[in-house]
Amino acid sequence: MAKEAANITSDSFSHAVERRLSRMRVLARLCTMIGVLILAALAIVGLGAAVVPRVIGMQSYAIISGSMEPAYPTGTLVYAEPIDGTSLQPGDVAAFWRDEDVIVHRVEENNAEEGELITKGDANADLDIRPVPYQHVLGRIVASVPFVGYFLMALDSTPGKLLLGWIVLIGAAFCIVGSVVSNLARRREQEA
Repeated sequence: MAKEAANITSDSFSHAVERRLSRMRVLARLCTMIGVLILAALAIVGLGAAVVPRVIGMQSYAIISGSMEPAYPTGTLVYAEPIDGTSLQPGDVAAFWRDEDVIVHRVEENNAEEGELITKGDANADLDIRPVPYQHVLGRIVASVPFVGYFLMALDSTPGKLLLGWIVLIGAAFCIVGSVVSNLARRREQEA
């Protein structure tokens, strides 16, 4: 009778240990998966926003105002292919320099005689006051991704860079915790 009680206690102890190990394995996988997802998301957004466009000959710009809504809301990342101002047609959306800022507005008229574009923001009632000389044209907008521009805008500020650093550290911490818990579960399993 005492031997049966010892076996029951031993079995219940073994089941309890196995349940704990199982929970540890799940926690390890979950932590690792969260960490990998955080780091992968940052890598994908970073590569898609900055590196890939340059490799294929384009530039990316973040829309920082509502002048091009609804086509390009604030926070949209737009991609511009380099093009000469003479090639732009009315209806094209152009990126150009104005007073040390990059502006993205729609071409309303291409005045070849003057070598300039007449532009307007879609949400603006009037044409832009100043025409855009051809030499200020950066490119024609060919693609856009909503909300990703906020990522680039954040990286222009010190708090944004600090936040990015913390997010990377958190992702790495999740991966490290997942690895440590996984190793601990493996070690306990070998001991049991």
